Amino acid sequence: MSTANPTGAGQQRGQDTHFWVLSVDKPGMASATRTGTYTPPPGSTRANAYREIYEYVTAGDPYLRGATVVFFSLEPNQL
Repeated sequence: MSTANPTGAGQQRGQDTHFWVLSVDKPGMASATRTGTYTPPPGSTRANAYREIYEYVTAGDPYLRGATVVFFSLEPNQL
């Protein structure tokens, strides 16, 4: 498991930062679960975050291109 910020995620800003978990699977080829933090730009949506994080995770491994999402979570990072 690795922890990283998706490209273009911006600077962490306390409560505005979110923690994410994404699990993907490509049957018979590869599967992965990655975690990280994401700071949404102004006006961003959950769908924008999902697409950006999915691209970040799958771009790092050619076997994961087109993988099916098994699990996705995006929650405020502050406890």
